[in-house]
Amino acid sequence: MIADFENAEVDRRRPIRPTDLYRLRSVGEVALHPDRRTVVFTVLSLDAEIDRNRSHLYSVALDGTALTALTTGPSDSLIRFSPNGELLAFVRSGPDRPTEIIVRSWPVGEERQVLTVEDGKPSGLEWVDDHRLVVLAPQRPAHQEGVDADELARRPKILTKIDYRFNGRGAIHDRPRQVWTVDVDAEVGAVPIGSVGIDHSAVAVSPDGQFVAATAATDQDRDLSGSNHVWLYPIDPATGPPTRLTEPGGEWLAVGWHPDNTLLVTGIIDNSAVGFARVHTVDGVGDSGAASVAQLTAHDGNLGRAIFRGRNLVAVDGGVLAPGVRRGRVAVDRYDFVDRSHTVVFEDDCQVSALDASPDGSVMVAAVTGPSWPAELWRIDDGTPTRLVGLNDDVLAELDLAQVETVSVPSTDDVEVEAWITRPPASAPAAGIDGRAGLIYVHGGPMFQYGHHFFDEFQMAAACGYVVIGGNPRGSDGYGEAWATSIAGDLGNRDHHDVLALARHLADMPEVDADRIGIGGGSYGGFMAAWVLGHRSGEYPRFRAGLIERAVTSWTTMYGTSDIGNWFTSNVVGATIEDDPDEVIRQSPVTYAANIAAPVLILHSEEDWRCPIEQAEQLFAAIRRTGGNATFVRFPGENHELSRSGRPRHRVERFEIIHEFFAEHLGGSDFGSSHLTRSPR
Repeated sequence: MIADFENAEVDRRRPIRPTDLYRLRSVGEVALHPDRRTVVFTVLSLDAEIDRNRSHLYSVALDGTALTALTTGPSDSLIRFSPNGELLAFVRSGPDRPTEIIVRSWPVGEERQVLTVEDGKPSGLEWVDDHRLVVLAPQRPAHQEGVDADELARRPKILTKIDYRFNGRGAIHDRPRQVWTVDVDAEVGAVPIGSVGIDHSAVAVSPDGQFVAATAATDQDRDLSGSNHVWLYPIDPATGPPTRLTEPGGEWLAVGWHPDNTLLVTGIIDNSAVGFARVHTVDGVGDSGAASVAQLTAHDGNLGRAIFRGRNLVAVDGGVLAPGVRRGRVAVDRYDFVDRSHTVVFEDDCQVSALDASPDGSVMVAAVTGPSWPAELWRIDDGTPTRLVGLNDDVLAELDLAQVETVSVPSTDDVEVEAWITRPPASAPAAGIDGRAGLIYVHGGPMFQYGHHFFDEFQMAAACGYVVIGGNPRGSDGYGEAWATSIAGDLGNRDHHDVLALARHLADMPEVDADRIGIGGGSYGGFMAAWVLGHRSGEYPRFRAGLIERAVTSWTTMYGTSDIGNWFTSNVVGATIEDDPDEVIRQSPVTYAANIAAPVLILHSEEDWRCPIEQAEQLFAAIRRTGGNATFVRFPGENHELSRSGRPRHRVERFEIIHEFFAEHLGGSDFGSSHLTRSPR
């Protein structure tokens, strides 16, 4: 199984370092050719020379032979084969150039551009038939046609909604994503269908080619509720008007069709409270009466954050394949249409990040990552995996990567918290007289999970000599909806107890120096790091340093500055600033900034619209005003995804800065950088 590959990786010689990010590659999307003999996939890499992320297309036979580079990017994505397999469509983007929809003849390889998108990157691409595409792409309003970029940047923005910008997209108030059809054989450009001027987030074409199902934010008060709808658009508008398929109050994340013309949607029927997104069927599509939405199975699984890259539902005979998020794993689950059952198709100590399958589901191709390797291309036959491509064998042969151990840690209320301990490899710096320093990390979300995947954050820390623990406290995904929602309306209580239990477990390890413990995290993890540091007063263990990254620190201002702050804040805090300001303030880490005694490193991106940089500014100022020790690092031109998809040089510098800081305050090693110039205090 998967573990056999991991154990076979031996003879590694040196610890990992940040510049290895330039050499490591990972598989992004996968697309199985209709003939089931070939798979096309994207390879993600960092280009040091141009300081950009790249994505190229490769193909390989299903027996692992004939590996071929198909494109040179700079960034190719959303790969889709036409139904007859004779054309491959994809999106090509890059810096300082418009985004293009490319169609490539298969297998000859002649490319032609069929559409240019001037105002952003498409987020959806599907074939209608062998000659037409549906594209989901931003639309410039008619009154801005012909206006140059400098003039557009100069003009004042006139806003009527709170959600006028979105992380990674920037201003969206005048750039809604529109559904278009494109005839790849005619020079007629793109034709809009559906609701013009409304922002869409997902599309799927019916098997008969008659309809497009799309999610659209059509409520007048969408910015207040976070809700949207699933709509049915005739591809030929002359055949009838658009039809709304869902009732108000839901949040719909993805749409898909089964070959028998069953429409599938993932999301939450009632998003007024925190809950799991699940697979639903939509009955009555195309009928004169109202459609009905029903959960496909009673399975207690969440499809909110776990998606297969490029698509999150894969239709197979009699059912659909979807991600299964459980105990640090991402498996492949099957939802059956006939008996409405849920079964596990493939699961191991790994995470599946992309998937495609033959119509009968017997052959699957997947991007799979494990604790000691980035996502590689695997073939899965009837549950048995075989690695097809080894993108990183040469790099991994040089590295003495840290080994990862799974543990269960008791917390309050008789619960056990699952966690992963990453110990320094043999080649890491030697331990001190009293043992090694320890780091506890808290993940974002909070409805997310650490687990069985390659995580450069933990590997870099272990390479600097730290023993690292990262776990899934209450509020995390992977342990059922009750576990995930148990902290809603009471942040900093049960989750706080679980994090402290993990910290005590770390400090009690015989190889760890309990006087040198640090804590760090990003987004919700940064919230929790700030919360823990602001609520410690000499209790065991004492935290000597903290990393607070892209964090929520003040729910009071998240309402009006975050792209999702208005409805997300109400859901997780359980109160609003209008009806219970004391409760909103109570659950804000900035309230307790005066109690933060440990030195902290605050990292934030200047174009982060998920947790805007004002959150970091408030915490930094509050710590400084009350005599604390804080260092504030701002990354220009980056958003909330800096650590995952930021510019390569920034990602390298980020690691150097973090471990320069921890080396100063915890005594571990660093990567030889000198970013943090200290001034006299």
